[in-house]
Amino acid sequence: MKKLILYSALAFTLTGTAFAQPSGGHGGPQGEDPCKTERQTYCKDSRPGHETDRCLKEYMSKLSETCKNHINEMLSRFEKFRSACASDDEKYCKNVDRGPAHMKCMRENESKLSAACKAALPPPPPGNRM
Repeated sequence: MKKLILYSALAFTLTGTAFAQPSGGHGGPQGEDPCKTERQTYCKDSRPGHETDRCLKEYMSKLSETCKNHINEMLSRFEKFRSACASDDEKYCKNVDRGPAHMKCMRENESKLSAACKAALPPPPPGNRM
């Protein structure tokens, strides 16, 4: 179960779905993928999501510093979110599959979440504001 959660977390962090890079951050303008070149170079035949994320992990030593920094920052953000929201997650979204449906569940219950979890909840991707 922990592996499933870790892989789901990694998929979100590397694809930027849940933890989008803020404007002007290490990845450049908002929406810009700091690992785009690496995905195209090393993982072009991988399907988006878990497969691509596992591929990038395999090539971690060859990734640019920008991409490595992005991955580490996204993992750090996710860990903060997971810690801050563990009890809220258990209470409101326990039976929801990890992935987009899980983040949707958390956002739908945002008014009920603890202050720490609300602060750690990533903003919805651009164009998906609720």
